Amino acid sequence: MLGPLLASEVTPTYLFYRIDINPIVPEVDEKTWKLTVKGLVENPLTVTYNQIKAMPSVEQYATLECVSNKIGGDLISTALWKGIRLKDLLGRAKVQAGAKYIAFRCSDGYDVGIPLEKGLMDGAILAYEMNLAPLTTKHGFPVRAIVSGLYGMMNPKWITEIELVDTVYAGYWQRNGWTNDADVHTTSTISIPGQAEIRDRFRKLDEMPSIVPGQNTPIAGIAFGGDRGISKVEVSIDDGATWKSAIIKDPLSQYTWVLWTAGFTQAGKENYKIIVRATDKTGQVQTAEFNKPFPDGATGYQTVSVHK
Repeated sequence: MLGPLLASEVTPTYLFYRIDINPIVPEVDEKTWKLTVKGLVENPLTVTYNQIKAMPSVEQYATLECVSNKIGGDLISTALWKGIRLKDLLGRAKVQAGAKYIAFRCSDGYDVGIPLEKGLMDGAILAYEMNLAPLTTKHGFPVRAIVSGLYGMMNPKWITEIELVDTVYAGYWQRNGWTNDADVHTTSTISIPGQAEIRDRFRKLDEMPSIVPGQNTPIAGIAFGGDRGISKVEVSIDDGATWKSAIIKDPLSQYTWVLWTAGFTQAGKENYKIIVRATDKTGQVQTAEFNKPFPDGATGYQTVSVHK
């Protein structure tokens, strides 16, 4: 039942979502590009593309979700990233004791800050490859940040400068009212059946009819809890009076979405709704309270109506 989802458990690069602040993205020449590390560091650095690629690298599956993604929306994708751990570069720069935030500045004029402790986690990398190929121009070539567990706006592209500062740093979107506390909410989505926008990120779903009248249709989807992981997904067909546990596929990494399946729709049952909720590995249960994405991410349950 997971077959159509498995085909794009890793989102093809051409389907990976994008949000940019300008209509035209910067074209960066890796031969002249440099990354500066400055601010509250003992050893300010300037490194080239080749120098970064020569450092010890890691490969990491990670899911990114835009803070403006609505429940069931398509502004979420998963890729295999390759790069260096941010903490390794900061280790060379020798961060001073008073530093609190890491400020990133980028070729397109974008800027954003993350707490220092987030940048020192294993899940924070400076990526130069995506899905076994160099980053494309649209996805941040030559180097972008992947900060697992934080919404996409905290994962800047086309980075040129990293500054360590001693105050909370308000970046581009934060100056426009979006949250600076950007931990991803625990959410889940029904990809099959229905017409949720998330289906656009999966290549094979357009080959499946949404619901076949008189037949049982698989119930399946995704769930994501940032770097907390997902421990449980549950589905209800009686308005939340009872919940049935779904089967969860092991994630690609602790930083990715999970795929889940929960049996089939009931061909003989008339006019009901399928509801899904997830629980992350800290025990936090997805809230039923509906909130729009602004300013700190959407919450609530997704439902799919089934009619005979």
